[in-house]
Amino acid sequence: MENLSIRDQEKQKKEAFIIESADHLFSLSGYEATTMNDLAQATNLTKRTLYKYFVSKDDLFFAVILNGYQKLWQEISFECEKGQTGLEKLELSCTAFYSYYRQKPELLSLMGKIGRVRSQNTDTELPYQEKFYAHNKTMFAAINQIFILGKADGSLRDDIDAPQLMGSFIFTLTGFFYMFAFTGQSYLKFLDVKENDFIKTTLLLLIDTVKK
Repeated sequence: MENLSIRDQEKQKKEAFIIESADHLFSLSGYEATTMNDLAQATNLTKRTLYKYFVSKDDLFFAVILNGYQKLWQEISFECEKGQTGLEKLELSCTAFYSYYRQKPELLSLMGKIGRVRSQNTDTELPYQEKFYAHNKTMFAAINQIFILGKADGSLRDDIDAPQLMGSFIFTLTGFFYMFAFTGQSYLKFLDVKENDFIKTTLLLLIDTVKK
């Protein structure tokens, strides 16, 4: 923030404060049950001030999700650098994803609502939704490079195009954690297995589907 004016720095700090506060409220009470009045009370800001930063609660939802994805991607990128082959990088990425889930299970559950919130706003411009899409595009391009590397070094299967293989893998991985965040604990009650063992086994089986 060194190149920003003091006014812009303060604006960024307040925006970050609102996002973190919304993250906490959404995780605590649920996105649907949380109102902008609740957020105004929690932040000691007026609703008018909140709407200066976010056009709606749905826009704020995408700001929270974007913030979460950025932190997740930061952890994945850091761990991924430790690997040499495509397979090693993919395994480290999955480990980082699991680690993030253990830190923020509520946020992973919130991420599972993206489709529903998005479908309700097809005619409304949400600035943070566009920022979220832009971040996802960059993230997916980087993940695709892992699969391209894996196909080239022989560690990942080469009978399926990299983008399709990557897309299916990511969809399955994120889908598993979204569902586990919702129903995992109740599901495990029917199994004689610990959560950590169950998740690790699932990740191993998923990686087995793409490795050569």
